Amino acid sequence: MIRILRGAELPKLEVNPKVMWESLGYSDPGQASQTMQRLFRQAMEMGPTLLEPAACYDTFPITLVTRSTVEVAGGVSFQSQDLARRFRQATELAAFISTIGPRLEQEVEKLSQSGNLGLGYVLDVFGSLAVDLIAYKVRDVIQNYAASKGYEAMTYGYCIGRSCPAYADCGGAVVHWWSPGYGDFPTREQKKLFSLVDGSQIGVHLSESCMMTPRKSYACLLPIGVQAKAADHKCDEGQKAWVKVGKFSR
Repeated sequence: MIRILRGAELPKLEVNPKVMWESLGYSDPGQASQTMQRLFRQAMEMGPTLLEPAACYDTFPITLVTRSTVEVAGGVSFQSQDLARRFRQATELAAFISTIGPRLEQEVEKLSQSGNLGLGYVLDVFGSLAVDLIAYKVRDVIQNYAASKGYEAMTYGYCIGRSCPAYADCGGAVVHWWSPGYGDFPTREQKKLFSLVDGSQIGVHLSESCMMTPRKSYACLLPIGVQAKAADHKCDEGQKAWVKVGKFSR
């Protein structure tokens, strides 16, 4: 049964100022101009007031995993070798959609139309980071669900290198969760994800071209199953990563 997360179930989002500066291209905030410093402060003050975080998720028994297919009960079948690699040891599939709501995007649009492009840009970056934070909070909720059944949300595995959208965050300890549009997982598969989890219940809608509105939304599939032990493994980029080794050989 689909579960809706709002308010207290999604704790206060706090965008890290250091991460925000780095996302804006400043490893040393002291090098930023006075104008950029002012825009940064404005965005950090405005951003939290414009967030309306919400998420929904559900879990489904996996009935088949082949080299390029992951199928769940009910006959919905996702086509992707990247996805199948991440789900080959999973027992269940969790599907979730999360969003910060439309208000921040609307404010960015107003700022742009009024000529305040700088603040609009910085605020937009704030929104992108907030979306990521919500996704991680939802992942934590799903991990708790998995633990209650004696499973784990299988969030670590072999590193595929810098082409992975999560690489900058995980540093090589790869998250297994995967979204349509990444790797060889086509954006059109978004329709199947929305057939499992109705994003409209939290105000997220899918266009004919499979783009989500509000844009600051995230849709993802996450494997759930048994992982036996942890072992060191050198990822593709040569960094050490903790890899969960399951009961099947790799």
